[in-house]
Amino acid sequence: MSIKINLGYEVRDFEKGILVENLPLRQFKYHILISGNDSREKSAVLSHILNQIYVKAPDIGVLFVKLRSNEDTYLYHLNKVYEYGEPELEIPYFLEHAYSDVNREQLINCLNAMFGFHYEMKWVMRIIIKHYKLGRFPNSLVDFLEDLKNCLMEYPYDKHFTESNIKSIEKAIEFIQEDSLLERALWIPSGLPEWLKLWSEGKKVCIDLSSCDSQIQKLLVVLLCQILKNFVPTNESNIPSGIVVLEDADHILEEPPHDYYRKTYNSNRDYYGWKREKNYFLTKEQIEGAYEDPNYLFNIQFESVFRDLIVNEFRYRNISLFTVFVDTLKIYKFLNSSSKIKVLLG
Repeated sequence: MSIKINLGYEVRDFEKGILVENLPLRQFKYHILISGNDSREKSAVLSHILNQIYVKAPDIGVLFVKLRSNEDTYLYHLNKVYEYGEPELEIPYFLEHAYSDVNREQLINCLNAMFGFHYEMKWVMRIIIKHYKLGRFPNSLVDFLEDLKNCLMEYPYDKHFTESNIKSIEKAIEFIQEDSLLERALWIPSGLPEWLKLWSEGKKVCIDLSSCDSQIQKLLVVLLCQILKNFVPTNESNIPSGIVVLEDADHILEEPPHDYYRKTYNSNRDYYGWKREKNYFLTKEQIEGAYEDPNYLFNIQFESVFRDLIVNEFRYRNISLFTVFVDTLKIYKFLNSSSKIKVLLG
């Protein structure tokens, strides 16, 4: 007999095309979106759904990522909570046991996005990673970035390109070292993080990032998704292999201003086209100047990496993403389109 989950509200059954309150568990292997202005109402709906899954499918692990202070967390009956800054919270920038050519390329894309590096820095990362024997990365992300900087200095490109990217790397190192808790959390441990083991055993764990600023939250959320992607093999399960919940995620998954980017680029096209013809490339600063946004490279690459993780990699592994927002019009469009179950509250 098929396990049914009650949502408490009518939603569209995308298999039958009708409005229902109860959906089979198999439909929850796709992404779920809950939106509305009332945070208590959203928490009530989320806990109502999750608590049924706890009872009816207790082997499915739930990773709850807390992004804002929320007094309703007790509703989720969590087995363990990891707060940012605790020594037990490990979010390594790479899982060494998962080393492969595909995972290496995805790590490169992820790191390039996290720090808003120039697109061409991916080639420099490939060079240094080839020097790491059997995928043995430095334990510290700062050491990895130092290696990246030294490689660029040893094998320089154009002077302006090299100077621009060294500046970006130094800024990334400074960003990590400003927060000793972040540097420690990103450290590659000798084994698997404890929260990952518990999640794989069907436990309900929470990673509390509510004390972090949005930039650190973005970095850690994309790394958490990367870790899960590397840990869970592709499968053809008929139910979720695991659940990830991002609550109050509006501020970290906000749609970039693509219309503004197109407009500003078109108005600046002639000047920057001339600069590219003269120098064969644009520096990071010039690219961001063309779009009149110092965060352009970060915004565009972060969106691309997150889309690949959620739309492709999570789907291949039947990892279900529950996202909780206020306004669906302001979030990434791909989250809206890839969420099969939508609970739209007032």
